[in-house]
Amino acid sequence: MLDLMPQIGSVSAILACYLVLTWRPRRPQHAGGGEGALTVWQLVAHVEAERRQRESGGRHRLREPAESTSDCPGLPQELQQRVLDGLRRL
Repeated sequence: MLDLMPQIGSVSAILACYLVLTWRPRRPQHAGGGEGALTVWQLVAHVEAERRQRESGGRHRLREPAESTSDCPGLPQELQQRVLDGLRRL
């Protein structure tokens, strides 16, 4: 029996190495995205576009008023005051 110990040990070691290298638990595999599925690169591009939109200030953000380029001034002060007085009476 003691004479067989080295052979049993080497067979056990070889079997253990084989099992460690080849045995893997079964994991679910993706069978394909199908129509309308997005790739990683499409998702990255979408996120980058959203980031650029946030940085540039989307339409929901407050904006500085545009400077008037016309030569015509706004409403006269007297007319503005009359409109305000009329609104206060409401």
